[in-house]
Amino acid sequence: MSINIQYILNNNIYLKKFLRENSFYYKNLIRNPFFINELNNIMKEKYKLTFPDKLEKLKNDIQMVNSIMDILK
Repeated sequence: MSINIQYILNNNIYLKKFLRENSFYYKNLIRNPFFINELNNIMKEKYKLTFPDKLEKLKNDIQMVNSIMDILK
């Protein structure tokens, strides 16, 4: 595995964890170093770290706070 890929993995905790949980991606990553971008996207979808997922979480948090405020009235 190239030094650049190792550096990226060591600096991204989620990506490193994902790769350890799904070790079959190692083979693709060793054969094709550009697979790291696709792997990062796959990881974000699995851990729900994409922008739409973050917006959904924020929306749910706002609804929860709003409902608590309604209860306290």
